[in-house]
Amino acid sequence: MLFNYISEYFSQLNKPHFFICTVFTALLITGNYYWGWEKQWIYNLPSRPQRVLGFYFIYGMAFTLPYLLYGWMSTGAALSLPPALRWMLILAPLIFALKSGIGGWQEMIQAARPGVQGYRLNVLVNWPIRLVVTVSILMILYAVLRQSGLISVAGTSGFLPDFANAMGLRLKEVNWTPYLIMLALVIPLVSFAATQADFLQTYPKMKLLQLQTNPVPNLWQKLAFQLAYGSDFLTIELFFRGFLVVLAARFVGPAAILPMAVLYCSIHFGKPLLECISSYFGGLLLGIFACYSGSIYGGIVVHLGLAWMMELAATIALYWKR
Repeated sequence: MLFNYISEYFSQLNKPHFFICTVFTALLITGNYYWGWEKQWIYNLPSRPQRVLGFYFIYGMAFTLPYLLYGWMSTGAALSLPPALRWMLILAPLIFALKSGIGGWQEMIQAARPGVQGYRLNVLVNWPIRLVVTVSILMILYAVLRQSGLISVAGTSGFLPDFANAMGLRLKEVNWTPYLIMLALVIPLVSFAATQADFLQTYPKMKLLQLQTNPVPNLWQKLAFQLAYGSDFLTIELFFRGFLVVLAARFVGPAAILPMAVLYCSIHFGKPLLECISSYFGGLLLGIFACYSGSIYGGIVVHLGLAWMMELAATIALYWKR
């Protein structure tokens, strides 16, 4: 089934558009890792609003240019896109820039509960709060587009069922077996990555819980961390494969996949180089599966499984290094 999706996508693909977008992605990766756009520029900006604008600039460039190129190559006019999609071009990079750059609760939590326990509470609630914020913004945006008639609604199932369906949150007829096979196939790649120094500098994320002080995190804190960490991948799948593929495909079909993959790569600029490069191709694959199946659950399984697999691999590698 998954191979059929891939075959169908590449048979319909605008090959020059794919080539240009891939070269553009390579240039973005080169620019980031050579000049340090994210780590040395954005994160050194003095205020959160400035950091949000910095993320918006990078994400907007990564997402908008592939769509403008698609419009120009399809019709000869870069802005010949459906009105709802034009709003998405403006707002989608902003939504994820807010997700990446907002905050404020950290200081309140630390002030109310200083010390190690306050720090750990911050770590545990950070990703779930970002999930709630992102979902709330997507629901508001979808409601506005729906109310204005820019998104057509079939039937009278109500707002929440319609929103869930539009975002690919549909469990019916999901075949889990191919996604589990995909996870099994990446085990050797994750095992190899765990031998690399830059990978072990980033993973396991669990080390965020452990300061250079006692007490050591207990079992419940470790379990809560993994659930909190996993919530970030729910955010990512809902936004990238749900909002930017399943919903956007209503307007441009499978052409929604490629701009999403370029943007998806750009949010990995703070990760190890190999992970950043592979995120472009991984984003393409997950986008293809979401587009043709109309569901993001397979992507959630793959993403969560891969994330926890990387946590485990890094933990084992560091244990054997001791």
